[in-house]
Amino acid sequence: MARILIVDDEQRMLQLMKLYLEPYGHTCHLVDSAEKALEIVKTVPIDLALLDVMMPDMDGWTLCENIRRMADFPIIMVTARNQMEDVLRGRKVGADDYVAKPIHEGELLGRIELLIGREKREQYTFHGLQYDVTGYHCTFNEQKILLTKTEFQLLGKLLASVNGILSREQLVLSLWGDDQSIEPRTIDSHMRHLREKLRRSGFPIDEYLETVRGVGYRLLEQAKNS
Repeated sequence: MARILIVDDEQRMLQLMKLYLEPYGHTCHLVDSAEKALEIVKTVPIDLALLDVMMPDMDGWTLCENIRRMADFPIIMVTARNQMEDVLRGRKVGADDYVAKPIHEGELLGRIELLIGREKREQYTFHGLQYDVTGYHCTFNEQKILLTKTEFQLLGKLLASVNGILSREQLVLSLWGDDQSIEPRTIDSHMRHLREKLRRSGFPIDEYLETVRGVGYRLLEQAKNS
Protein backbone atom coordinates (compact mmCIF):
# COMPACT_ATOMS: atom_id res chain seq x y z
CA MET A 1 0.00 0.00 0.00
CA ALA A 2 1.06 3.60 -0.57
CA ARG A 3 2.33 6.39 1.65
CA ILE A 4 0.28 9.35 0.47
CA LEU A 5 0.95 13.02 1.20
CA ILE A 6 -2.29 15.02 1.26
CA VAL A 7 -1.99 18.81 1.24
CA ASP A 8 -5.04 21.04 1.76
CA ASP A 9 -5.65 24.09 3.93
CA GLU A 10 -9.13 22.81 4.82
CA GLN A 11 -9.19 20.26 7.63
CA ARG A 12 -12.51 18.93 6.37
CA MET A 13 -10.98 17.95 3.04
CA LEU A 14 -7.96 16.38 4.70
CA GLN A 15 -10.16 14.22 6.89
CA LEU A 16 -12.45 13.31 4.01
CA MET A 17 -9.59 12.03 1.83
CA LYS A 18 -8.14 10.18 4.80
CA LEU A 19 -11.54 8.55 5.29
CA TYR A 20 -11.56 7.49 1.64
CA LEU A 21 -8.01 6.11 1.55
CA GLU A 22 -7.10 4.56 4.89
CA PRO A 23 -9.63 1.66 4.64
CA TYR A 24 -7.63 0.49 1.59
CA GLY A 25 -4.43 0.28 3.60
CA HIS A 26 -2.86 3.56 2.53
CA THR A 27 -0.89 5.61 5.05
CA CYS A 28 -1.96 9.26 4.91
CA HIS A 29 0.30 12.16 5.84
CA LEU A 30 -1.99 15.17 6.32
CA VAL A 31 -0.63 18.72 6.15
CA ASP A 32 -2.41 22.06 5.85
CA SER A 33 0.29 24.16 4.18
CA ALA A 34 2.84 23.96 1.40
CA GLU A 35 5.71 24.68 3.79
CA LYS A 36 4.83 21.67 5.95
CA ALA A 37 4.45 19.55 2.84
CA LEU A 38 8.00 20.36 1.70
CA GLU A 39 9.35 19.36 5.12
CA ILE A 40 7.54 16.02 4.84
CA VAL A 41 8.99 15.40 1.38
CA LYS A 42 12.49 16.03 2.74
CA THR A 43 12.13 13.59 5.64
CA VAL A 44 9.52 10.93 4.81
CA PRO A 45 9.45 8.42 1.91
CA ILE A 46 6.33 9.33 -0.09
CA ASP A 47 4.75 7.24 -2.85
CA LEU A 48 2.18 9.77 -4.11
CA ALA A 49 0.94 13.29 -3.31
CA LEU A 50 -2.49 14.92 -3.54
CA LEU A 51 -2.09 18.71 -3.75
CA ASP A 52 -4.90 21.22 -3.42
CA VAL A 53 -4.50 24.05 -5.93
CA MET A 54 -6.02 26.96 -4.00
CA MET A 55 -3.97 27.47 -0.85
CA PRO A 56 -2.72 30.65 0.87
CA ASP A 57 0.97 31.63 0.91
CA MET A 58 1.96 29.06 -1.73
CA ASP A 59 -0.51 27.58 -4.20
CA GLY A 60 -0.55 23.98 -5.39
CA TRP A 61 1.09 24.79 -8.72
CA THR A 62 4.15 26.31 -7.03
CA LEU A 63 4.27 23.51 -4.47
CA CYS A 64 4.25 20.95 -7.27
CA GLU A 65 7.19 22.68 -8.97
CA ASN A 66 9.13 22.72 -5.68
CA ILE A 67 8.43 19.04 -5.00
CA ARG A 68 9.59 18.15 -8.50
CA ARG A 69 13.01 19.62 -7.67
CA MET A 70 13.34 17.08 -4.85
CA ALA A 71 11.33 13.99 -5.80
CA ASP A 72 9.73 12.18 -8.72
CA PHE A 73 6.78 10.36 -7.10
CA PRO A 74 3.37 10.77 -8.80
CA ILE A 75 1.45 13.97 -8.05
CA ILE A 76 -2.30 14.47 -8.42
CA MET A 77 -3.62 18.04 -8.39
CA VAL A 78 -6.96 18.68 -6.68
CA THR A 79 -8.81 21.54 -8.34
CA ALA A 80 -12.20 23.15 -7.79
CA ARG A 81 -12.59 23.49 -11.55
CA ASN A 82 -12.91 20.86 -14.26
CA GLN A 83 -11.23 22.72 -17.10
CA MET A 84 -8.58 21.93 -19.68
CA GLU A 85 -6.46 24.93 -18.67
CA ASP A 86 -5.97 23.40 -15.21
CA VAL A 87 -4.97 20.05 -16.72
CA LEU A 88 -2.45 21.71 -19.04
CA ARG A 89 -0.99 23.85 -16.28
CA GLY A 90 -0.65 20.78 -14.08
CA ARG A 91 1.36 19.02 -16.77
CA LYS A 92 3.64 22.03 -17.17
CA VAL A 93 4.55 22.08 -13.47
CA GLY A 94 5.11 18.32 -13.28
CA ALA A 95 1.76 16.89 -12.15
CA ASP A 96 0.76 13.42 -13.36
CA ASP A 97 -3.02 13.73 -13.04
CA TYR A 98 -5.81 15.79 -11.52
CA VAL A 99 -9.17 15.34 -9.82
CA ALA A 100 -11.91 17.95 -9.59
CA LYS A 101 -13.92 18.83 -6.51
CA PRO A 102 -16.29 17.53 -5.30
CA ILE A 103 -14.11 14.45 -5.05
CA HIS A 104 -15.71 11.05 -5.65
CA GLU A 105 -14.19 8.15 -3.75
CA GLY A 106 -14.20 5.71 -6.67
CA GLU A 107 -12.56 8.14 -9.06
CA LEU A 108 -9.88 9.10 -6.53
CA LEU A 109 -9.02 5.48 -5.77
CA GLY A 110 -8.94 4.60 -9.45
CA ARG A 111 -6.52 7.39 -10.31
CA ILE A 112 -4.26 6.53 -7.37
CA GLU A 113 -4.16 2.86 -8.32
CA LEU A 114 -3.06 3.80 -11.85
CA LEU A 115 -0.08 5.75 -10.50
CA ILE A 116 1.30 3.95 -7.44
CA GLY A 117 3.99 1.75 -8.76
CA ARG A 118 1.88 -0.59 -10.86
CA GLU A 119 3.73 -1.84 -13.90
CA LYS A 120 2.06 -0.85 -17.11
CA ARG A 121 -0.12 -3.72 -18.15
CA GLU A 122 0.05 -4.92 -21.73
CA GLN A 123 -3.01 -7.19 -21.70
CA TYR A 124 -6.49 -7.04 -20.22
CA THR A 125 -9.30 -9.56 -19.92
CA PHE A 126 -12.71 -8.09 -19.20
CA HIS A 127 -15.80 -10.33 -19.21
CA GLY A 128 -14.66 -12.23 -22.28
CA LEU A 129 -13.13 -9.20 -23.98
CA GLN A 130 -9.42 -9.71 -24.73
CA TYR A 131 -7.21 -6.65 -25.22
CA ASP A 132 -3.53 -6.89 -26.18
CA VAL A 133 -1.47 -3.71 -26.46
CA THR A 134 1.71 -5.26 -27.88
CA GLY A 135 -0.18 -7.36 -30.41
CA TYR A 136 -2.49 -4.42 -31.14
CA HIS A 137 -5.64 -6.49 -31.25
CA CYS A 138 -8.94 -6.82 -29.43
CA THR A 139 -11.23 -9.87 -29.50
CA PHE A 140 -14.48 -11.06 -27.98
CA ASN A 141 -15.17 -14.78 -27.88
CA GLU A 142 -12.08 -15.18 -30.09
CA GLN A 143 -13.59 -12.96 -32.81
CA LYS A 144 -11.42 -9.98 -33.76
CA ILE A 145 -12.89 -6.50 -33.33
CA LEU A 146 -11.57 -3.99 -35.87
CA LEU A 147 -10.90 -0.64 -34.18
CA THR A 148 -9.23 2.55 -35.31
CA LYS A 149 -6.09 3.64 -33.46
CA THR A 150 -8.03 6.19 -31.40
CA GLU A 151 -10.80 3.70 -30.55
CA PHE A 152 -8.19 1.12 -29.53
CA GLN A 153 -6.39 3.61 -27.30
CA LEU A 154 -9.66 4.82 -25.82
CA LEU A 155 -10.69 1.28 -24.91
CA GLY A 156 -7.28 0.79 -23.31
CA LYS A 157 -7.78 3.86 -21.12
CA LEU A 158 -11.13 2.51 -19.93
CA LEU A 159 -9.74 -0.95 -19.18
CA ALA A 160 -6.80 0.54 -17.27
CA SER A 161 -9.10 2.49 -14.93
CA VAL A 162 -12.08 0.20 -14.26
CA ASN A 163 -14.54 1.86 -11.83
CA GLY A 164 -12.71 5.20 -12.12
CA ILE A 165 -14.29 8.18 -13.83
CA LEU A 166 -12.35 9.48 -16.84
CA SER A 167 -13.26 13.03 -17.78
CA ARG A 168 -13.40 14.12 -21.40
CA GLU A 169 -10.58 16.58 -20.73
CA GLN A 170 -8.42 13.84 -19.20
CA LEU A 171 -8.99 11.56 -22.19
CA VAL A 172 -8.19 14.32 -24.69
CA LEU A 173 -4.94 15.09 -22.87
CA SER A 174 -3.88 11.44 -22.66
CA LEU A 175 -4.70 10.73 -26.32
CA TRP A 176 -3.65 13.95 -28.06
CA GLY A 177 -1.45 15.76 -25.55
CA ASP A 178 -1.57 19.55 -25.60
CA ASP A 179 -3.22 19.84 -29.03
CA GLN A 180 -5.51 22.85 -28.52
CA SER A 181 -7.50 22.04 -31.67
CA ILE A 182 -9.09 18.95 -30.08
CA GLU A 183 -12.38 19.70 -28.32
CA PRO A 184 -13.36 17.58 -25.29
CA ARG A 185 -16.62 16.64 -27.03
CA THR A 186 -14.55 14.92 -29.71
CA ILE A 187 -14.32 12.06 -27.24
CA ASP A 188 -18.09 11.50 -27.49
CA SER A 189 -17.85 10.81 -31.22
CA HIS A 190 -15.06 8.27 -30.80
CA MET A 191 -16.84 6.69 -27.84
CA ARG A 192 -20.03 6.33 -29.89
CA HIS A 193 -18.16 4.48 -32.66
CA LEU A 194 -16.38 2.30 -30.09
CA ARG A 195 -19.68 1.37 -28.44
CA GLU A 196 -21.21 0.42 -31.78
CA LYS A 197 -18.31 -1.82 -32.78
CA LEU A 198 -18.34 -3.58 -29.43
CA ARG A 199 -22.10 -4.09 -29.67
CA ARG A 200 -21.76 -5.60 -33.15
CA SER A 201 -19.16 -8.03 -31.83
CA GLY A 202 -21.68 -9.26 -29.26
CA PHE A 203 -19.96 -7.70 -26.27
CA PRO A 204 -22.59 -6.11 -23.96
CA ILE A 205 -20.80 -2.78 -23.62
CA ASP A 206 -23.95 -0.91 -22.52
CA GLU A 207 -24.12 -3.06 -19.39
CA TYR A 208 -20.67 -1.89 -18.28
CA LEU A 209 -19.95 1.52 -19.81
CA GLU A 210 -21.53 4.41 -17.93
CA THR A 211 -21.78 7.98 -19.15
CA VAL A 212 -21.19 10.31 -16.20
CA ARG A 213 -23.32 13.33 -17.01
CA GLY A 214 -21.32 16.51 -17.48
CA VAL A 215 -18.01 14.77 -16.77
CA GLY A 216 -17.05 11.79 -18.90
CA TYR A 217 -17.14 8.00 -18.77
CA ARG A 218 -16.66 5.07 -16.41
CA LEU A 219 -16.20 1.36 -17.16
CA LEU A 220 -17.86 -0.61 -14.38
CA GLU A 221 -16.39 -3.86 -13.08
CA GLN A 222 -19.90 -5.24 -12.49
CA ALA A 223 -22.81 -4.91 -14.89
CA LYS A 224 -25.27 -2.12 -14.03
CA ASN A 225 -28.18 -4.49 -13.41
CA SER A 226 -26.25 -7.20 -11.56
